[in-house]
Amino acid sequence: MFVDLKLQSVSPHSFENVYHIAYLVPDLLEAMETLGQRLQITWATPFEMDAENQTDDGEIERDRLRISYSSQGPPFLEIIEAVPREGSLFSQPAGGGFHHFGIYAERWRDEVARMTKVGMILEGWGSGTAFVRDPQLGVLYEIVSFKGRGFLARILSGEMGTEYPLSVRPSGH
Repeated sequence: MFVDLKLQSVSPHSFENVYHIAYLVPDLLEAMETLGQRLQITWATPFEMDAENQTDDGEIERDRLRISYSSQGPPFLEIIEAVPREGSLFSQPAGGGFHHFGIYAERWRDEVARMTKVGMILEGWGSGTAFVRDPQLGVLYEIVSFKGRGFLARILSGEMGTEYPLSVRPSGH
């Protein structure tokens, strides 16, 4: 399947720049099976990665994430296994639920500055990405540099899953 990762629009407010919708799940493999059957979608190879985000107070938060993306899209469905660490950006909703919209921005730092200037809350940022929450709606946005499109290509090709396979979790995770 060929996916054209070149987006025509550069404004994060254009829906064409929403390239994924993220949902937290209690168990990644179980959710892949269930959602795959119910939505008739297939998945890129799941993978684990260490996520590092800096908070507004300068604290560095680190979490190991278990992730998969739908093969169909955009927008792709990203599922992330909820992190058990209290206070993690990826811990709520622990039982599963909508987490964030992933949005490409040509000038991601400028877009984050614009969003915070109009009252949104910067919850964390890392290399080429930031999480910003709308306090009025409670919606979380992941603003991602257009330069991150290569990372998405690595996910969809299965390269990330091969390079960073899921570790075995104890039963009853």
